[in-house]
Amino acid sequence: MTKLIHEELTYPIRGVLFDVHNRLGPMLPEEFYQAAVAVGLESKGIRCETEKGFEVTYRRQRVGLYYADVWIEGGKIILELKVAPKILPLHQAQAISYLKVTEADLAIVGNFGTESVETERLPNFVRDKAVPFEWETRPVTTGIPYPDLTNRLLEVCHRVHFELGPGFLHQIYRRATMVELQHQDLPYRYIKQLPITYQGHHLGMQAVRLIAVTDKILLATVAVRQIDDVMKAQLKARLKQVGLQLGLLANFNDTALDVVTVQTANS
Repeated sequence: MTKLIHEELTYPIRGVLFDVHNRLGPMLPEEFYQAAVAVGLESKGIRCETEKGFEVTYRRQRVGLYYADVWIEGGKIILELKVAPKILPLHQAQAISYLKVTEADLAIVGNFGTESVETERLPNFVRDKAVPFEWETRPVTTGIPYPDLTNRLLEVCHRVHFELGPGFLHQIYRRATMVELQHQDLPYRYIKQLPITYQGHHLGMQAVRLIAVTDKILLATVAVRQIDDVMKAQLKARLKQVGLQLGLLANFNDTALDVVTVQTANS
């Protein structure tokens, strides 16, 4: 029989998770469970740290920070806490992303959104597996301008998602995307602000985080549950402001990258 990784720690950790759930009940905000779990672990003599920060890198460049929910015994185990109807494949994929960043031996996902606490173990097998990124040019929608450039941007975004995985803040994906654009020798402008005007009157400056690639395509990198019509309308307004025809909304939040194209009416 294969011995479980850190079995001597896993058993008391699960005991703490069950005790916290029994005492607090389900569906509280996550921070309450995080604080309670830390108290429970320390009462059992298990060293832990909440919100421990780790640098996220892409092509050896720092692109942001990730904060672990509970970091146990100096990296033997990373504990990720959820409040959801059930543990989803997305939660598992996020934990794998965090294992890559932290190089912890084992991730445990604990879910407090159900009648009885759910737990799932995910050993860190990714550090021993170097899976190469593969890309094939994909057909783009008929009538989309700049099909070749669009495909190159799709490759850039898919590579970033492949390397980092889901589970990080949107700014991490945006910075990694700009690193990859540099690596691919694709010129871009990073737009942080745009002027808001009406009938010739300057109303102020609006903070934005957009990437204009070769001054042809406006790229917005996000990490949201779902791209909605409001987001698409907002990007269309930004396209008109900067005088471009085509925009891409790239959502890195899920297990698969979701890219939506947005065009202005005069395209």
